[in-house]
Amino acid sequence: MGTFIIDKQTFNDLNIFSENVSSNSILNLFKYTRTVGGRKRLIEIMNHPLNNRDEIISRRDGIRFFFDNQINFDIRNEEIDLIDFYLESKFKHFKNNPLDALSDYLIRNSSNNYYIIKTGLKYLIKTTKYILNFINDQKANNPPIYLLEIFDEILDIIDGGVLMKASLLNEKHLRFLDVTKLDRAIRGAERQNIKKFLQLMYELDVFENVALVTASRGLSFPIFNHEEDLNISIIGLFHPSIKKPVKNDLHIDVTKNIIFLTGSNMAGKSSLLKSLGLTIYLSHLGFPVPAEEMKLSVLNGLVTTINLPDNINEGLSHYYTEVKRVKEVAEILLRSQNVFVIFDELFRGTNVKDAYDASSLIISELQAIQNSAFVISTHIIELATSLNNFKNISFRYLDTYFENKKPVFTYSLKEGISNETLGMYIVKNEGIVEVLKLAAKKSSYKS
Repeated sequence: MGTFIIDKQTFNDLNIFSENVSSNSILNLFKYTRTVGGRKRLIEIMNHPLNNRDEIISRRDGIRFFFDNQINFDIRNEEIDLIDFYLESKFKHFKNNPLDALSDYLIRNSSNNYYIIKTGLKYLIKTTKYILNFINDQKANNPPIYLLEIFDEILDIIDGGVLMKASLLNEKHLRFLDVTKLDRAIRGAERQNIKKFLQLMYELDVFENVALVTASRGLSFPIFNHEEDLNISIIGLFHPSIKKPVKNDLHIDVTKNIIFLTGSNMAGKSSLLKSLGLTIYLSHLGFPVPAEEMKLSVLNGLVTTINLPDNINEGLSHYYTEVKRVKEVAEILLRSQNVFVIFDELFRGTNVKDAYDASSLIISELQAIQNSAFVISTHIIELATSLNNFKNISFRYLDTYFENKKPVFTYSLKEGISNETLGMYIVKNEGIVEVLKLAAKKSSYKS
């Protein structure tokens, strides 16, 4: 099956990983993990979208179970964190011989090392008891197979080792001999099993986190078609970071696999493209998406070019950087099928004629590739005329109109081609001409 294709440029375009607290990154959107390990697992998942239908649906159904049942996974970061720290510690084990062990105890009882060992065991026993009750409660709610597999794996670790015996102890009153025996087993032969136990806890932490965001942001769970042919239908698409967003519908399939998007400046083209890219990305994580409804076939990759930076270090012009990016995408399309490609304003770094000619040439070649999907925006509306003959291109625009000599941005996607141009209006509205005239007048005084 291979791996889902996504690159650094796409992650940056969609603002997936910025950890700045004030940013609207998707990582910060899913900020409710209870543990440090849960956040690390979240980042790991977000770095690796899936292109296997069964794996995607398994994760989606696990998250939906948490959402549907409003599950409260009540584990505490400080306790789990200390368990993890204790497992990684290199403290010497207590000796096997009871007398020697007692001598160790008298020497080390008041030490910080002994405190960490005992507290780590205390929290591990407490967590084991909690997860046993949690699993027992959730099994009564008919969880999906993927969650049952996680539950069974946790139970196998508990039943097959020292944790089951440990769960019978009172963690608040651990005797020295209990600490000695448990520590030797848990930081010895069973250490890897306990680490796996924690990893499974982190997985459940992620599920609860994503379920909480589903509720708070009005996300929905995508439905994956069985057929392999390209087919994507989205109703009520929006961007999760925009307050009171205008929602739009989109459909792409093998007969109409290219959307040619036009619209005036500030009409919302880039936001729409980012919203679309996010739904494709999140759906292939098995996560809910920012839409009222989404049905799609499984894709093999997502590649976007929305906020392409200048390559100053290599001394490349913006136009040449754009050309190199288009070539990267072409090479991906040569190697792989069923890729979703987004271009925002092709070749904006050159003059209008070259941008027109280059865009027309590239889109004409892209339309011949039937096994992938393309959404391409442009401010060069004249391009539409040269593309009208291609039956697999659908034309969409974001509506803008004037009212009382001022533009009104509806952010609504409509069928057809935009005829509104706001470039000169924006320049005039900013009063740039008046400022320049004043500057010229001021300079004439000095001369």
